[in-house]
Amino acid sequence: KRILLDFYLVNTKISANGNKVRATIQDTKFIIDEWAPYYIEGLPKGEISIKLELIDSYGNLIDSPFNPSVRSVILE
Repeated sequence: KRILLDFYLVNTKISANGNKVRATIQDTKFIIDEWAPYYIEGLPKGEISIKLELIDSYGNLIDSPFNPSVRSVILE
């Protein structure tokens, strides 16, 4: 019923006025500015794509070897 979305940041912080994480779940985008675990609810069964991108305060992707990060899960 719920998927736990949790991530770990290294050498940065996120905030409303600074860097943020843009989460794209299927085709829906969310901006995360508080580092905390989040629950994803209401997803259909099947393969779910989740992409996390660390962005600066202007919405630009921050260059890093692990950015963006894309994962897929299968809900049964």
